[in-house]
Parts: sequence; structure tokens; C-alpha cells
Amino acid sequence: MQTSFEGIWVPIVSPFNGDGIDHAALTRLARHLQAGGVAGLILGATTGEGALLEAGEQEAMFATLRAAVPGMPLVLGLSESASRAAVARARRLGALGAEGLLATAPSYVRPTQEGIRRHFEAIVEASDHPLLIYNIPYRTGVDVDIATLQALARDPRVVGIKECGGGTDRMWRLIQETPLRVLSGDDNQNFIALCLGAHGTIAASAHIRPELHVRMYQLVRAGQLDAAREIAAALRPIIRDLFAEPNPAPLKALLAQLDWCTNSLRLPFVPASAELGRRVWDDWLALADFGTAR
Repeated sequence: MQTSFEGIWVPIVSPFNGDGIDHAALTRLARHLQAGGVAGLILGATTGEGALLEAGEQEAMFATLRAAVPGMPLVLGLSESASRAAVARARRLGALGAEGLLATAPSYVRPTQEGIRRHFEAIVEASDHPLLIYNIPYRTGVDVDIATLQALARDPRVVGIKECGGGTDRMWRLIQETPLRVLSGDDNQNFIALCLGAHGTIAASAHIRPELHVRMYQLVRAGQLDAAREIAAALRPIIRDLFAEPNPAPLKALLAQLDWCTNSLRLPFVPASAELGRRVWDDWLALADFGTAR
């Protein structure tokens, strides 16, 4: 299946039931997101607590999602810092038949740009799948330079980037100076990124009212910016509070209140504070009826 890597993508949470994955909750949530019109799902990335999943869990969730939403593109998160481990993991994930991989730059070790480039090149060769580069320097400690991305993009298997924390100038340069599909990963900047010409978003907040995120994207693409801005303004309070404490704790608190999954995370994540839980519920109540009569 050919995937355009455009539109609204959701980095789906990993719902837990005790010590294991709640596959029934994962199925329900995926079908809800599909009904909301999202373009695809990212499995086992930051919002999905990918760094905390145990051996075999990401693969088992992939099988569940393939059965639950068989027509939906699925991309698998990969966050190994050691290149040898990343290569081995890429081979295993590539064998599953996903539509692509989303790989972070190596965290903690802070390599040079040459080291970052060779790390991604090794992942591409190992998986032979489309690769989305996940640039999130406030987590990894390194930024993937524009020149490095231009070099990587010479390989047609390097198809896009999830950009977090770079600001509007870098977003503009990514769109103008690289051939990559540019997907905004900062939810509070998604509207601005789309207006600049980003090809889509990877939005944790799109778990909530996914159809509004999809409609905002469609309106921007159609040049109807006033209507799109109205949706962005309505989404702003809940986006702000969903990231007031480490993601995905506030999101899981709200999803639990909406009966999509339990409010369970894996250490070192802890549940959102009670005060924030009340705030995100109030945000939901304010958003629940927005656009329903339009």
C-alpha cells in the first residue's frame, strides 16, 4: 500500500490492563480514530510509551491494529540509541510489514551530524521501509540539521520528518529546503505549521475529537483559514492542558474519564495530578459540543 504521509496522524496510546496491554481497548480506540478520519496511526512512539514497552508488546499491538483497522496505514516507532541495537530492531519491525518506521535521533550520547546521518542510513538499510525521522531535541539532546536531512533525503526511502520544538523558522526551512513530507509534532503549533505548508501533523491531542483536527487540516488546505482558525482556537485550551504535565499522563487521564482505557502508565511516568485531571475534563466539556451543529 502506497502511503502519502500527509494529513492527521495519531501516535496512539498503549492502553494497559494490569501489567499487560489491553488489546480490547486498543481495538476500540483505533476504530474510533479511524471513524474520525485520521490518516494513520503511529505505534510505540512517545505518546505510546514506546521506550517502556517490553519485548514483543509492540509487535502484538501491531497485530491487533492490523486486524482492527485493516485499511489504515501503521508506522512503528523506533527509539534505540545504539546503532547496532537500532539496526536489529529495524530488521524485526520491518518484517511485520508496516507502512513505515518513525525513528528518533540517538538520545543521550549526542553524536555528531555525521553520526546521526549514518545512524539513520543504517536503519533504512536494515528495514528497507519508508523512514520518518523524529526530530525532538528537547528529549534526545541533539538536533538533526537541515544539511543532514538534505543528505538523507537523497535516499527515496527517507520520506519525511516529525518536527518538534524547532519554531516557525525551522519549519519554514524544512518545507522550502527539503523534499521531505513535513509533519508537525508540536500540537500547539500545528495550525501555524499547516498554514506554512506542512503536509500534516502527528498529534497526540487528536485522540480527542479527531474529526476536528481532520477538518482543520482540510480547511487549511482549501484556503479557508478563518474557519480553520476557529477550530484551532477551540482546540487550544485542551492542547495546552494535555501537555501541562509529561505526555501521555494528562491524555490517559482524560481517556480514562471517557472510558476508552484505564489511567495506567508505566514508571517512571506517573498519573496526572488530580487538579490537572479536573482541568482537562473541563476542557473536554467545553469542546464536546463544538461544531456539532455545523
